[in-house]
Formats: sequence, C-alpha cells, structure tokens
Amino acid sequence: MNRRNMIAGSIASMLGTQLHAQGSNDYPRRPVTLIFPFPAGSPGDAEVREIGIAMHKATGQPLVMDYRPGASGIIGTQLAQRAAPDGYTLLYGSTTSIVTGPAVTMKSPYSGTTDFEPLTGIGRMDGLLIVPANSKYHTAQELAEALKANPGKLNYGTIGPGSMSHLIGELYLQTLGAKATPVAYKGTPQAVQALVAGEIDFLADSVASSGGLIDAGKVRPLALAANKRLSQLPDVPTLTETGLKLVLGVWLGLFAPKGTPRPVLDQWALYASSYLRDADVRSKLLARGIEPTPSTPQEFARQVAADEAQWRPLIKSLNIQT
Repeated sequence: MNRRNMIAGSIASMLGTQLHAQGSNDYPRRPVTLIFPFPAGSPGDAEVREIGIAMHKATGQPLVMDYRPGASGIIGTQLAQRAAPDGYTLLYGSTTSIVTGPAVTMKSPYSGTTDFEPLTGIGRMDGLLIVPANSKYHTAQELAEALKANPGKLNYGTIGPGSMSHLIGELYLQTLGAKATPVAYKGTPQAVQALVAGEIDFLADSVASSGGLIDAGKVRPLALAANKRLSQLPDVPTLTETGLKLVLGVWLGLFAPKGTPRPVLDQWALYASSYLRDADVRSKLLARGIEPTPSTPQEFARQVAADEAQWRPLIKSLNIQT
C-alpha cells in the first residue's frame, strides 16, 4: 500500500465512525459523479481524486470523475447546474468557473452564488508569473521594460476571457501601464505547454500546475503575486518586491446543485476537511503550491460571496465581456 492510500485509509476509518454516529451513513448508496470542468491534470484534479479515495474506503462507493472542459469551466459547470440535486452529481469549482467566468459572460447560463450549494473549500493558489526557459527575460523588471517598450507586441496565455490567468495578466499589465495580446487555450495544461514551446511570451499561472516544469527547467518563474515568498521557490521575489503591489490568487472547492439536502453537504464537508486537515496531506499540498483551506459549507459560501463582490466591479472596470 502506498503512502497516499495509507493516509486515505486512516481517514476513511475515522470518517466511517463519525458518519455512523451521525446516522447519515446510508449515503451514498451508489457511485457519485463529480464533474470536473477543466482538462485532466489541471489544479485540483489530484486533490479531488484523493478525497474520492477517502470516500470510497469509508462507504464502498466510488467517486467517478467526469471531465467536461471548455469555456473557462462554464460548459461543465452548466452541466452540473442541470443535474438532479440528490447528492449523486457534484461539481469541482474554482474562482474562474464560479465567480469570474459568469461575470464576463454577457448571457451567463448560471450564477455561481445562487445556482449551487458550496460544500467546502479545498485550497488556495497564489499567482505566479512565468516565461519559457529560453526566454531573454530573466527578471520581472526585464519583462516589464519590454512590455512598456513594445505595446501589444508581446503575448501571454489565458484559459479564456475572465479566467484568472486572463485577469491577473490584465491587472499586471494595467498596473504596469503596458499592453500585450492575450492568447486563449482550452485549459491550464495546454497554456503551460504552449509556454514551454515558446508560442507565448509569458503566463500568469500557479506553482500547482507549473511546479514540475519549473523543477525540470522548462519554464522560468519571475515573480509571485503573493504576500510573501514561497518556501518551494525561495529565490523568486513577490511582485511587491519588484515595485508592483499585486497580491492575487484563486480558490478551489466542491459544490452541489442548488437544493441538494443539507446532510449531504455536511457529509462532503466532513470528507474533505478531515482529509485536508491531516498533517501529511497538508505538507503534500503545500509542496504542490496549494494552501489547504478546509471549511464548512457556510464558511465557503461566505468566501464565494465575498469574491464575487470583489471581482465583479473589477471585471466591469476592465471592460472584459464576451
């Protein structure tokens, strides 16, 4: 048995005891489908599957991943919106698919705050400015100077209008007083690979999705949109250190269709929070560039509402709409 399954197994044993005590261990009676509205391998994918392992060991029922990427997460999220609110279809969501995506879509098919039930937060990721390994830009200052000297000639990757890669990129450019051309990709893995191939000049990403490529020397990190440096990248400065006061990141979490019974919401919050509070799991996630953020459904709902109040006015001011 590998270490991941040992951790999931011990958590599952504890969960089984807790759920039996709560009298809610008749759920789930069949496999649960989780719609993942981004490409496989995107941030959050591994974490959701590991939470599913804990659920499987506790209940005997598997979590079935249903990957439905496209339109910055909107396609898969809309599919989850239409699902029966019975606890057997859940949704992985991020700031992109739940908050910013609907805000930039003129006729959004759903509202992240009214059409879904927040279950629990999974983690938070800080923004990271990266360039190809062979880029002539070795510091954030060098990239900034090139952007100012060549308005609109450099390009950067996004996973669609309103995605966090797009918003962080636009805010970065706005703060610099510079312009660049956004190039949209289907998902984060595709955007990162485009960067590696030299198709784009820079990308606002995260350690969670680009850490392996940084370690392999395929991309070069220039600066973090964080309050402090990361222990994994001690030599990478924050944007604040380079003279730009930008602290930006995204959250990852689990949701259910509106109307899903409260006991189901609470039970999933228990699965996730018990897993995420484990010391070994926390260390593993932090090493991936994800700060674990387990929460109750009520706490997570407040976070989602607060982010919508923050991002919608900003998106409007940037005039980003599709």
